Amino acid sequence: YVDVKTPAPKKFVRNKPKSSHHEWQQCHMRITRVGGSKFRAACVSSKYSDSNDFTLAHRLWNPNVEHPAEEIGVSYVMQVEVELLTARPHQLRGQLAALGCPIVGDYLYGGGVCEMKMNRHTWMRMAAQVCDVEFALPKWEETEEGKKILVPSEAKCVFHLASAWWTEYLVDYERYL
Repeated sequence: YVDVKTPAPKKFVRNKPKSSHHEWQQCHMRITRVGGSKFRAACVSSKYSDSNDFTLAHRLWNPNVEHPAEEIGVSYVMQVEVELLTARPHQLRGQLAALGCPIVGDYLYGGGVCEMKMNRHTWMRMAAQVCDVEFALPKWEETEEGKKILVPSEAKCVFHLASAWWTEYLVDYERYL
């Protein structure tokens, strides 16, 4: 459950409190896939500077920090695919954090800061990306009054993204397993 009225970070709980003045809404998601082809989780310990783990940690977070993963208390990362069964504010971020798996770069929910620097610009990024979207393709219909309105049709519009910005980092990590 999530209290949608509170400011971010939203509060997520497993059981709805019996007496509360908050508006708790149920959240459901399905984890459809965990990990890549060779691994379920990748170590991001930066104990040894010549290790693949050290390189992955620095590519995901900040290359200028000596021990980026350890600073936020993270030992492993994994790529998960989820299907949202409900749509609530901050649902994906809050539910994964409540399960002990915050999203890389989601500082608000415990995933640390992920800085990207290029061409004298710095920006923050989060390892959350919509890779599959499907919706009914709208069509025009005429009402009894003669007005034209958009309504859903049987045809579907489907978009699929084959990889995310961090995919190449995990592919490189897999090469040395």
